[in-house]
Amino acid sequence: MIKKQILIFLFLFSVVLNAQISQDDLSSLLKSGNSYNLNQITVTIGGEFLVNGSFSASSTERVDQLVTRIYNTAKTAIMSQVSNIASNNTDQENSMVEVKYNTDDFALRNIEIIHQDGKKEIIDLAEFRLTGKFENNPYLIEGDLILFPPYDMENNSVTISGAVNKPTTFQFVEGDDLQKALFFARGINKGYKNVNKAEIYRLTDNGQTEDIIEVDLASNIKLQAGDRIRVLYKEKNNLNDKVLVLGEVENPGYIPIGKNSTRLKDVIKRAGGFTENASLKFAELFRGYDSYYALKKESIEKAFENQEISIPEKVSLMNFNGLEYYKMFRDAGLTYSNRGTFNIDLALRRSEGVSLVDFTRLEDENSKESNYILKDGDVILIPKITNEVYVWGAVAQIGGYAFNSNYSVEDYINQAGGLTDIAYGIDEIYLIKGKSRNWINVYDNDNYKVEPGDFIYVNKEIPRDFQFYLGRIATYAAIVGSVTTVIILLNNNFFKK
Repeated sequence: MIKKQILIFLFLFSVVLNAQISQDDLSSLLKSGNSYNLNQITVTIGGEFLVNGSFSASSTERVDQLVTRIYNTAKTAIMSQVSNIASNNTDQENSMVEVKYNTDDFALRNIEIIHQDGKKEIIDLAEFRLTGKFENNPYLIEGDLILFPPYDMENNSVTISGAVNKPTTFQFVEGDDLQKALFFARGINKGYKNVNKAEIYRLTDNGQTEDIIEVDLASNIKLQAGDRIRVLYKEKNNLNDKVLVLGEVENPGYIPIGKNSTRLKDVIKRAGGFTENASLKFAELFRGYDSYYALKKESIEKAFENQEISIPEKVSLMNFNGLEYYKMFRDAGLTYSNRGTFNIDLALRRSEGVSLVDFTRLEDENSKESNYILKDGDVILIPKITNEVYVWGAVAQIGGYAFNSNYSVEDYINQAGGLTDIAYGIDEIYLIKGKSRNWINVYDNDNYKVEPGDFIYVNKEIPRDFQFYLGRIATYAAIVGSVTTVIILLNNNFFKK
């Protein structure tokens, strides 16, 4: 209902203003501004503009000044009326968005001015706003008629991207060439090397065919509506390459690096070195390898910059994770019983995404870690030293317990209150190494060492109720019954013979 009222209002508002405006309630629109009493003239605006009609202006006023003033005044009036129509805050907000969408833009190029003497001129306000050349923004003359062309950026525009200062989409005007497109894109970006070619993607046959035209950047080739231009480059100057160092370093944050030349050791030095609480054993170098890792890396960077990761980004992370599972599993040929371990391994591969770098060897000049070359976007995570061993599973009190070099696995379990009634037994106690997550059955292996950051897990015996055992008995009984029946039938047939 609200939307319908708004559309009716916009229609009536347009009808009223298409006439010579003289009504008292629109007098502020006609005579807005206090500096137009002297040298006052009348100018008419027509075509595809927010409002049409005759308006008061000054002979010292230029086209862009009048257009901006009338547009802002009319839009303010419309928004005010819409606000009054809306019945509540939600309606008002939705209505404002709807009106803003329908009134926000108008053509700035190919604007025709018809003077009283019949002379015509075409101006380009978009070009004026970039160059300040007044030939595209002349003074107003008594009786001028300003005609705005249709504004259709979906079908009557040109897009330019690539090695330019400002990739953009601009209104197409007949006669535009490649140089005009480069002008609106603010020229070639000096951050790119070897820029001398462009590709023009042009649809033909009602959009069924796409032609790719390669041209020199100096070309004056004429453009067509719908052209998409890509300014080609072979290499980008890596002036903004950086890595993010987080955690236990003196100066965490972004560290600038060179292309294929900055070592991991150098970056740690630039970050002020490790703090006394840094755990080099558990430090990680995170590098994005695909879409999932790129999004995950972005979420880490946003967390550092105190930006909230958006819901669509979170959904994309989940979607990429699920998509990877299906891609991996499609031709795997795994049995149903193998899927559990496959899913675990895949999840671990997804969650890690780290390079095999041992930070404890950074001081060794001959080690690969000392000379490890970083890439733009790498994330380095240095956690705090942990001086605990985490005990969980079938123990009385799950939690972290202070590391003691003299303690065995049994000692830590005793600190956790000992085994509970649902513990599987001493043959199902595991030491899980903190860095590698390798599982060691301490019952079968005496050659182990408990270290800070390790986990001790006591396997649980899953409680079974009567229904579970009854179901098992029924299953076995059915199997035995079937086998017995087969044996009886075979025996009967044998004796008959």
